[in-house]
Amino acid sequence: MLPLSSQQQHLCEPEQAGAFSPRFILCKALRITGHVDTVALQNALDDVVARHEMLRSVIVRDACPPYQQVHPPSPVPLTVRDLPPMPSHVRQQVAEEQLARAEASSMDLEQLPLLRAELARFDSHDSVLSLVSHHCACDGWSMNLVERDLAACYAARTGEHPLDLPKAPQYQDYTRWQRNQLAQPAALARLAYWREQLDGARMFTLPTDRPVPASYTEPYLRYSFGVGAEEMATVSRFVKAERFSGFMVMLAVFNVLAHRISGTLDPAVSTMFHGRSEPQFRDTVGFFLDFLTMRTDLSGCRSFRDVLISTRATCLQAYEHEVPHRQVLQAIPSLGEPMTNPGNSYVVFGFWDSSLTSTTTGPFRIGDGFSVIRKPERARVRRNEQLPGGVTFNTGTVPSGELVGSLQFSPETFDETTVAGWVSDYCQILTTAMADPDREWELL
Repeated sequence: MLPLSSQQQHLCEPEQAGAFSPRFILCKALRITGHVDTVALQNALDDVVARHEMLRSVIVRDACPPYQQVHPPSPVPLTVRDLPPMPSHVRQQVAEEQLARAEASSMDLEQLPLLRAELARFDSHDSVLSLVSHHCACDGWSMNLVERDLAACYAARTGEHPLDLPKAPQYQDYTRWQRNQLAQPAALARLAYWREQLDGARMFTLPTDRPVPASYTEPYLRYSFGVGAEEMATVSRFVKAERFSGFMVMLAVFNVLAHRISGTLDPAVSTMFHGRSEPQFRDTVGFFLDFLTMRTDLSGCRSFRDVLISTRATCLQAYEHEVPHRQVLQAIPSLGEPMTNPGNSYVVFGFWDSSLTSTTTGPFRIGDGFSVIRKPERARVRRNEQLPGGVTFNTGTVPSGELVGSLQFSPETFDETTVAGWVSDYCQILTTAMADPDREWELL
């Protein structure tokens, strides 16, 4: 019986019941060139599960208190399919469809390990490998680790080179470390900062088209969008010249959007945070993802540059006083009051930079190489993994320089036209603001 981390405890809260949905999954798909030894691949997948306990752990929620239990390693379900013959120019589209297929799948939390794989072969030297896990065991960073470790284990199994991976502390080690940190006086001092920073604040929410249901029955949808490389080159130059991070710029744009939607001059936006500030756990697979509430004062801002400066100050202070989101909500229960209104939907904002988020030291290689198959998309809606509730607004950059984004939402709560309007406004604010950062921000 192992205690839960603060993040896991948050998942066990009644309002987060959807976190244990069989569709609260995350997926990765890799385009592989070269022959794949399926026996070595199976063994490598099993090696990864043996290396990382969280891929073979369950959270026992009906106990008081809930706890996690680690089980012995077991084989990873691997499906191998041969695709019908097709010309090379349509294979990329089919590869993307394989990722969509994985995203539409589900995972029973009682069926360990919490990792599934499918190898879809175009021919003997061209294939797509899909990996699926559950958010209770993994986050995005962890999936990068799974990819890296799978590559290393496969290379060792095929005799390409000896296994050489860094030591991977287990998630239970992180849980013990976190519990010890939260018992220190410094944690109380950081929590005092949040009490002051969020005094009188209410979490920014999105107005719904229909009341939020007690539970969701329809699949979530993802509205995908993008901003071209030429426009994003302007953003990149500005970030480097003015010493802002990409996240700060994208959050500042979201702050302007929040004002446009609600009229608030101090939006308190829930933002995704990787939760891995402690270097010793950067090779650990588990649910580290957490949230930081960024409350930015816009009242004294004249230009978008001023909004950026205020947003940067908010971010830097938040990073300095990092505390688990659950502790903040317990200390400031009024922060979550808007979520008690069924006409409001919780929203969390995230940003990732492809040049910074990779945990791999080199390419994933089975045979000659690979390519990650996700392409930038614009105004495309499709079925998506389930969320515990609410909305996620994600943006990120890809190696081509483009911005890709998605707004994940429930069609039971929002109309597609509503979502499309917010996305259009966000992109318009971004491009207009970057063309003239000194323009009055309320006129963007």
